[in-house]
Amino acid sequence: MKKCRRFLSAQRFNHKTTYLYRSRGGWLLLLLAFVVPLTLAPLSATATEKNQGTLVELEAEGMMQVKPDKATFNFTVVTEAAQAQEASQANAREAEKFLAAIKKALGPEDKVKTLQFQVLPIFRKIEKVQGKEKIRKDEIVGYRAFHRFQVEVRDLQKLGQVADTALKNGVNEVQGPYFSHSQEEGLRNQAVVKALERARTLADALAQASGLKVKRVTKMSTSHAIRPRGFEMAKAAPLASTGSDVETPIEVGDITYRAHLTVTYELAP
Repeated sequence: MKKCRRFLSAQRFNHKTTYLYRSRGGWLLLLLAFVVPLTLAPLSATATEKNQGTLVELEAEGMMQVKPDKATFNFTVVTEAAQAQEASQANAREAEKFLAAIKKALGPEDKVKTLQFQVLPIFRKIEKVQGKEKIRKDEIVGYRAFHRFQVEVRDLQKLGQVADTALKNGVNEVQGPYFSHSQEEGLRNQAVVKALERARTLADALAQASGLKVKRVTKMSTSHAIRPRGFEMAKAAPLASTGSDVETPIEVGDITYRAHLTVTYELAP
């Protein structure tokens, strides 16, 4: 075990040893659980020593960075009126104007759909005097209608144009774009494979330094994470056209798919 001292420091308690391995990326916790040989008989003790293994638990991360190939906007048309029906009708007119304009700006593979439609009362707190007491209560002063649409865009060069078209044609709120990739499942799998390759490299290095060999994987678990780039914008009301409007600039970045893997290897002579 002399070779191991360059890599490992240990604390022993209850027949288990916890090793701390420092790699270039940080500290790596190695849990080495040693099998205690039975001593019921000389023959059984000898057989156990020959089959004695060391369990090493490693954590590794794999990462895939790619350019997105689609983006999603959430556009909301908001209208207000004194009565619920009036708010709904006004919203319908604005929503029709939005749909007519946005469909002209979208490509053949782009999609638009309704996510949600709501008509809700607008409350205002009022204070009334009854006798010697002041009573506060909520009073309905009008109604607000919401119609939220989701728009998926494949041509990422048109994102600014799509957002501006929406804002000029009845949309009051914009969320997005949220970038994603059509091959997301395959990219996740590639990130997991990279994590496993990194874990195996670490296991081989530790085994070689200890004079052992990697025999098998005894346990494995993984988790995924995505870090898409989002760009959010909001506008309460469309501005009047000046004849020299500037298109909203939107910069497309990378999407990072990460996989975190925990693997337990068995090392043996």
